[in-house]
Amino acid sequence: MTATKPPPITPPEPNDHSVALWSGVAAFFGSLLAVGIFDVFDVTQWAQYMGSLIVAAITAGAVYSKERLDDAKRVRGDAK
Repeated sequence: MTATKPPPITPPEPNDHSVALWSGVAAFFGSLLAVGIFDVFDVTQWAQYMGSLIVAAITAGAVYSKERLDDAKRVRGDAK
């Protein structure tokens, strides 16, 4: 009777989440440009600037989280 060994398990590659980070940064600045925060010398629109920063931060966080989720699914093998 011969015993068979299971295939060696290779640990997943270490991930530094650089793709997710750069996606979040690109979404942040893209959202700022989409809202129109290029006229920074107009002092009367500070509320609009603060609102666009909040929207950009939320967008960047959502993109970063989605990239991390996709990466975790890929590592687990759940990705389609």
